Amino acid sequence: MEFSHVIRKKTFFNNPLLEAYYEGESLKSFHSFTPDIDGIKAAMNSKSNFSQQKRDNLVQDLYSQYDEAGIDLTKSVEVKTNIDKLKELNTFTITTGQQIHLGLGPLFVLYKIFDVIAISRQLIEKYADKQFVPVFWMATEDHDLDEISSVNYYGNQVKWNTNQSGAVGRMNTEGVAEMFYKLIKTQRFSEAQREFLNRAAQVYHESQNLSVAFRRLLHDYLGDTGLIIIDPDSKVLKSSFTSVMIDELNHTNKKAIQKTTSRLEESGFKKQLRIKPCNLFLLQNNDRIRIDVLSDISNENPTDFVKNNCENLSPNAALRPLYQEWILPNVCNVLGSSELNYWLQLKGLFDNYELPIPSLSVRTSCVMIPNKFKKEFFDNNSINWFEEEKVIALKQNKKLSNLKELQDEKLTLIKSSIAAYDQEISNSFKGFNLVNKWSKLLDKLNDIEQLVEKQWANKVDQSADFKKVLRIKKTYFSPIAIQERQDHLGMHSGLLAIKPFDVERNFGYSASQKVVLIFS
Repeated sequence: MEFSHVIRKKTFFNNPLLEAYYEGESLKSFHSFTPDIDGIKAAMNSKSNFSQQKRDNLVQDLYSQYDEAGIDLTKSVEVKTNIDKLKELNTFTITTGQQIHLGLGPLFVLYKIFDVIAISRQLIEKYADKQFVPVFWMATEDHDLDEISSVNYYGNQVKWNTNQSGAVGRMNTEGVAEMFYKLIKTQRFSEAQREFLNRAAQVYHESQNLSVAFRRLLHDYLGDTGLIIIDPDSKVLKSSFTSVMIDELNHTNKKAIQKTTSRLEESGFKKQLRIKPCNLFLLQNNDRIRIDVLSDISNENPTDFVKNNCENLSPNAALRPLYQEWILPNVCNVLGSSELNYWLQLKGLFDNYELPIPSLSVRTSCVMIPNKFKKEFFDNNSINWFEEEKVIALKQNKKLSNLKELQDEKLTLIKSSIAAYDQEISNSFKGFNLVNKWSKLLDKLNDIEQLVEKQWANKVDQSADFKKVLRIKKTYFSPIAIQERQDHLGMHSGLLAIKPFDVERNFGYSASQKVVLIFS
């Protein structure tokens, strides 16, 4: 594999929120630390009081989770070592999370994981007296089945059909393996692609639920990086969060979130989360019941209700970030731009518990491109593939580009000569001007320019270069069907064998404010 970088500002992956977050002043009051290595240092200081009891509970529960998934950690030295490190006060986590898509999901899920692995290693080099471990947070309590239940290969979407409801991590895997086998029959796959799909089918066939299957498949491919996989749907972990759950049932945090949301909107940014009176769900009878007012579903008081239902109470999107920071010694969270939006919306909630928001790092975006195109279309580095197709095609065909540039220069020269001549006339004959005459002439010149532009558009459309460019642009650089969100990881399963050196060099802080082009 080979790698190249493009500045994010020159791509459609950029947006005003990201610019304001990384470069402006307007969002500084909505987060606690800067999104860089210096921000991590301050975050470590703030997390130094993370209790030993929480660390011990976390380690104990992680061992239980891996054991329940049938993963023998004595055969996975890297993960076991990193879990054990969490007992030590100088160890911190670098975390990302995502819904548990079937077969690990679209490409961007892997890019998030590469970021936490890279940042962990970059920080280890920076702070020799500290330890950093990468963590993947499985959003197993999410209920949006439609978002995770299909896979897309070359425009062919195959969907897992099930009547189950509730938290997706608790759903059984019946029918998922068959979905992958069906997919294998619909396309011609490379040996590596077929191997991944068969492995995915086997894992889902052997696993009791989606949470276990996702963990086992991810661990199979990335366990040797030391990546720790955590399922927050845990009685042990939720037991430490009961005080916040009681507050939620008493509607303690609504005003704080509303206040921060209003300030964010006043700063010119839209809210990502709708404000709820209570940010808890009850997982019951294969359902996910939203709790607005406790008396609507129970006669118990909040304290007794939490005590009796703790393991089945589930934080929603607004409360989940606080829950994460409550149970992990976390100093950095890798997220997408929409996730960044709602984390910023929660500053008031974190302030209620005197808990800082970790350093927030926006995930790396990448474009996978076949290596056969590299020499002809990418090696000269003169083309920004995020521009319009016709602009790119002209740059690709130097003869046409030079001719068009010459014609544009001549037209510009004509216009500037007219302006200079008009100035001379005005200086020579006081009170005499040709404004109306020049205006009509310039209108004619503009008409001519537009007619010539149409001819250029037709010429570019008919060129072989344009047809090649159009195919590449639509396949790999579409702002509508963005590759990293459309393509399933299995289409590019070779990424799972990427070398650790390449991960560290091309993700995390090494790729901050850049988009990575990966040639394979």
